[in-house]
Amino acid sequence: MKNIYLIGMPSSGKSTLGKELARNLGYSFTDMDKLIETREQKTISEIFSGQGESHFRELEKKTLHGFQPDQSMVIATGGGVPCFNDNMEFIKNNGVSVFLNVDVNDLAKRLYKAQGNNRPLLDKSQSEEAVIDTIKKTFEDRLPFYKQADIQVDGEISVTQLLWLLDQYIPV
Repeated sequence: MKNIYLIGMPSSGKSTLGKELARNLGYSFTDMDKLIETREQKTISEIFSGQGESHFRELEKKTLHGFQPDQSMVIATGGGVPCFNDNMEFIKNNGVSVFLNVDVNDLAKRLYKAQGNNRPLLDKSQSEEAVIDTIKKTFEDRLPFYKQADIQVDGEISVTQLLWLLDQYIPV
């Protein structure tokens, strides 16, 4: 069965929804960021600070391209995955992509609260206003890639609703 790639900003709910979706479909679940951290034995922040963002983006590409089509997987991508290299093209050619579109103000609040949780593109000493500005700019930059997804849903969608939408792309 086709793989399902969940895309969207950090803290949009990709991992939470992905685990539940995989359980309902009888698919396996993979969180790309956690997979990279396990393989590299470093946090994403440590990779960013030690080897730089371009090295991290290459690790993302290598990890993404390691997934074979039709493995019955739900894959929570990192927030930037669709926006670099040929990653969005790979996703579209190898499965069904779902963009979890969460209101940017809600994202900013979630990310500000989770600043200590391994978010390399956020300065942990920033004010709430600065975090909101950074998130809004990042969201605007990434939106053209996210909008290429096969399915675009509100980030608060239930698994039942998403299963119904996916039925149009994958016989579930």
